[in-house]
Amino acid sequence: MLKYKETNWKYERGFATCKYDLAIGTILASITSKEQQAKIEKLSLVAFLNREQRKVFCNICRRLKRNNNSFYQNKNLHATLFGFGPINKKDYETIEKTIHAFTRKKRHGEIIISFNEIRPGTMYLKNKVGTPIHGMSNGTVIAAGDVPTNKDFYNYSNQLGSFLLKDKKIESILGSNFRRKFPMVWCTLGYYKKKNEFKIDKELEGIFKKYNNLQEGRFKVPLYEIALVESKYKNLRYPKLVQKYRV
Repeated sequence: MLKYKETNWKYERGFATCKYDLAIGTILASITSKEQQAKIEKLSLVAFLNREQRKVFCNICRRLKRNNNSFYQNKNLHATLFGFGPINKKDYETIEKTIHAFTRKKRHGEIIISFNEIRPGTMYLKNKVGTPIHGMSNGTVIAAGDVPTNKDFYNYSNQLGSFLLKDKKIESILGSNFRRKFPMVWCTLGYYKKKNEFKIDKELEGIFKKYNNLQEGRFKVPLYEIALVESKYKNLRYPKLVQKYRV
């Protein structure tokens, strides 16, 4: 069994975090595979990795593909600041202008993201917010960065979230409890397109264990801009650019 620490929100409201000890031995990808192909247009604020930054992750994805041909690599690798969900297009402009005001006020120049591990994505209980299912992965593969090594990105995102909610119109659109989905930094590298669950065999376990403690500089990614995009796919296939911003 693969073992990880899962960083998550401690409460449904607020910004307190907690860590779960998580063991994963089985992959159930059927629900996630359907979600990735969803046709509901959603708005997201993301930081896309450039071609050079994607190379190291593409090499890992090719190895996963050789291990299991059902693995699908995401093309537009990105770290998500916020997923705004399916909202009315008439509200895009308000969100766009508020993000613009924040980025002009909080200019950093660059923000470094540090990815600490490559791991199977977590499956969560449907009716309990942020409660992981032990032993089971949802079929995604993610590059994850913890909170302590990504304080700049973490603080930047939280400050932006608070700034957005100061606008009463945006608060009414997103809800007063709006926040990032997870406190950690993550980039979904791909997912398994399988209908049936399968066990993580020794070879696949060995691949993940090789990348469970990333310390090389190539896994530190400098970000200079973020993008507000809309897409009908959860993995941001064919994204439509709404606006770019300098960080």
